[in-house]
Amino acid sequence: HPELCGGAFCTRTGELLGSVFAKPTQDAEWTDPGSWEQSARLEGQSGTNLSRQRTRCIFGISLTSVDPGAAIQLLAFYYLYLLKRGYREIFLGSPMPGLKRHLERNPGACVQAYARATRAGLPVDPQLRYYHGKGWREIVAVRENYFPHEASCDYGAILKAKVPLRHLALLFRLVPVSALRMI
Repeated sequence: HPELCGGAFCTRTGELLGSVFAKPTQDAEWTDPGSWEQSARLEGQSGTNLSRQRTRCIFGISLTSVDPGAAIQLLAFYYLYLLKRGYREIFLGSPMPGLKRHLERNPGACVQAYARATRAGLPVDPQLRYYHGKGWREIVAVRENYFPHEASCDYGAILKAKVPLRHLALLFRLVPVSALRMI
């Protein structure tokens, strides 16, 4: 899905500073347990190829950046791009790097409870707190054996964010991409 992939480049050197890869998805894909590998496949878990169906949701397969400013710029443009194409929700899978330490300090603790634990209204886990600050505030599922990540004990949290300004999607469809870049 090249239309759902993008990059942020240095204007001086042309170096890639950040990239994002995504695919169309549906809410129903996140109700059954599965791994990141299943989530990243082009076909949904139900076996249907979503590229031929109309969907208003995407799954963020990967967001990578060597520059925090580039990641912010990339996400800002990406939100506008998604608005233009009528997407309303973004799912992603996140590690929970504080989980291993939490389980060591609290043997037998519930992983689901840890994923949803907050302090002062923010997630206790540092990675979930980072995504919370970027708009991913709803935990849809917590999956065991989601991807290999030692500090997360191989668990992953599936998060969902609403695309900002989605109620203005029709207006954004009419705005040329060059104007969106200026915004």
